[in-house]
Amino acid sequence: MANSPLVLKNIFKIGILIFSLLGILSSCSVKKYVPENEYLINKYHLEIEKKYAQIEPSELKIFLKPKPNKKILGWRAKLYFHYRNQHKPTKFNTWLSKNFSETPAFYSDDDANRSAVRIEQYLDNIGFFNSTVSYRVEKDNKTAEITYDVFPAPPYFITKIAYDIADTTLERFFYEVEHKSLIDEGDIYNAFTMDDERDRITKHLRNNGYYYFNRNYIQFQVDSNYQNRTMAVTMKINNVKIPGKSPSDDLNKPHDRYFIKDVTVIPEFNPTSELALDTLIHPVKFVGDKSAYIYTYLLDQKPKLKPAAFDAAIKIKPRTPFSADEVQSTYRHLFNYSILRTVKINFDTTGAGTSEDASIKYMNSQIIMQNAKRNSVSVEGFGTNSSGDLGVRGKLTYLNKNIFKRADILRIQVIGGFEAQSVGGQEGTTAGVFNTFEAGVDGTLFFPRFLFPLKLRGFSEKHSTITNLTFGFNYQVRQNYTRNITNLEFGYSWNQTQLMKHIVTPINTNLIKVFPTPEFQEILDQEENTALKEQYSDQIVFGLSYSFIFNNQNLATLEQHQFFRLNLESSGNLLYGINTLANSNKTEEGYYQLFGIRYSQYLRGSIDYRRYFYFNNKRNSLATRVFIGSVIPYLNSEEVPYTKGFYGGGANGMRGWHFKELGPGSYSGTDIYERIGEIQIEANAELRFPVYRFFKLGLFLDIGNIWTYNESTVYPGGEFKLDTFYKQLAVDGGIGVRFDFSFFLIRVDFAAPFRDPAYPQNERWRIQYLKFSDFIANFGIGYPF
Repeated sequence: MANSPLVLKNIFKIGILIFSLLGILSSCSVKKYVPENEYLINKYHLEIEKKYAQIEPSELKIFLKPKPNKKILGWRAKLYFHYRNQHKPTKFNTWLSKNFSETPAFYSDDDANRSAVRIEQYLDNIGFFNSTVSYRVEKDNKTAEITYDVFPAPPYFITKIAYDIADTTLERFFYEVEHKSLIDEGDIYNAFTMDDERDRITKHLRNNGYYYFNRNYIQFQVDSNYQNRTMAVTMKINNVKIPGKSPSDDLNKPHDRYFIKDVTVIPEFNPTSELALDTLIHPVKFVGDKSAYIYTYLLDQKPKLKPAAFDAAIKIKPRTPFSADEVQSTYRHLFNYSILRTVKINFDTTGAGTSEDASIKYMNSQIIMQNAKRNSVSVEGFGTNSSGDLGVRGKLTYLNKNIFKRADILRIQVIGGFEAQSVGGQEGTTAGVFNTFEAGVDGTLFFPRFLFPLKLRGFSEKHSTITNLTFGFNYQVRQNYTRNITNLEFGYSWNQTQLMKHIVTPINTNLIKVFPTPEFQEILDQEENTALKEQYSDQIVFGLSYSFIFNNQNLATLEQHQFFRLNLESSGNLLYGINTLANSNKTEEGYYQLFGIRYSQYLRGSIDYRRYFYFNNKRNSLATRVFIGSVIPYLNSEEVPYTKGFYGGGANGMRGWHFKELGPGSYSGTDIYERIGEIQIEANAELRFPVYRFFKLGLFLDIGNIWTYNESTVYPGGEFKLDTFYKQLAVDGGIGVRFDFSFFLIRVDFAAPFRDPAYPQNERWRIQYLKFSDFIANFGIGYPF
């Protein structure tokens, strides 16, 4: 075994050499298939004579077509699969060609000229009129490299902006937002910015009753001066043209402005039912408005949904101007109701009449909803591999999407499972037998509105507020103890914007009862460290929490996006204040109790930041994460509650270590206790790419550890110090196998420790000593981040 590191190094070098040779040989084999007088595009070059901040090379590269064939270590693998199937059409080659190949990207003068023209047109659109683009081609050994020489002309500047609006009524609404114009005097001409300005004006007008208005009514007329390269811009909003028998007979009329007359709501529409619906007049009052708005509801004789369920969701108001934003807001709020399967909002501009002076027209609105299935039951069962500990788990879920006839949701989950759990350092443990058991029930009520003793309708109307009440009981049997956990939570969540969400939980309680086995109790009785004793003692958490979430992910476009979550939590402050004011008695040890149990008092915070990058036609991605957390016990607590500490290792973090077996710090001992810390720092990176259909792979690297605030006699070396913590960072890496079935993902990650802080400082890098048995398999559902 002494030569095993050298052997591994040599194998690694030989593997790289073989792969490189294969790439070179395959690259040559591709070229022999290239027809005579054809050249594969190898690379594009851009040379811009004069630099302008408005001219981004990355924007110009978009117009260079066709794209060169992709390479891996110089090997055009996809093109090779294409040619191989053409010359040897076996079943395997056909499969490779169908799933992994691409057609050759040949150079042609026509394509090169079109790319140059496209760049010139783009430069015209951003104000650099009469710029020229030429290209040069270098051909060698069946490949071609094209260089584009870009000669930007001096840009045109806007020196004057005027407005020509024929409709005097519409003109008033335009000038309300004229100060927010995207075009200013002194700007370089930009056709794309003018398009954005059209959209901005159109949106404002459509939010003020102009139902039929669109951006085509807005024109920009430009008067340019070639000598000093300036422009005078006139923005014109045209009236509606009514065609006549001949162009000379065409008429122009002002744009119609529409007010909503009646709003009819059908909350339980059934296209197959022929039963007559009952009419119910439902008045709704909005914040800041003393008058009541009348809605007409068409209901079944025995309605399952009460009209009041939609008071905070429907933003379309009778007797107010049509607003496109209010329509979208109504859709957005109604789609938060799980009981609704589809929602459609219709508008009818015929037959609704006009005002007395005919200055405005009326329209009627109809909101049609189709309901989803009210009750559902689902059963899930699966095997687990929690850091090498095998087990089976099951879950029974009951869901009622309309429990109180106001689109309220009741979810009850019954869970249970067995696991073969091993505890490091304990003699006689066997991982091959199901020696742990867990069962529990969780219930949650979701109310799609803001429930509060005080009426905060303004807040509820502005945001899609959800009130939730959660309660549960969990029974756990471990090798050394039995534990009961009872929890109760009451809180709110709402979206400040489409990207930002807030979660406030003013009531967050947990009661933990621990029953050690007689043998384990003897060990605890002999234990002098209070932190370890409190891990396995009864605990009460009574506090509140707050979370802020930012997420700009767009599943439709799969662009680069970010996720940020801030968690803040405290416990025991209210109880401690009451005990102090009431001058309550303390125990002999000097702390307060609730129900005979010392309650926890702490502050806990964490930051979770993730960034995702997409490339290679958005099929491959790089996911990164940074997590920092800390918890501080004080006053009524000397130690952190077991459930609120941080841990290292497991399927969703440091995957090269078993669950709760990393750290703290450089601690290197073995014991029967699960390790927790008061500080955690962790960073992860994972490259994800598809292989074939639902089969995907991932390469990942994890860096991090946990620490204690103070030096521990049980965990020597676990204390966090600014001058040493970075030397105690653990590093692991590995490969993950993923089966992505769209609606859920199963993964198995194989990871090994690359750097282990438990070793002496000069021996912590373990890559050269790795063996196959050092890899740990982690089973998980969904991505770890």
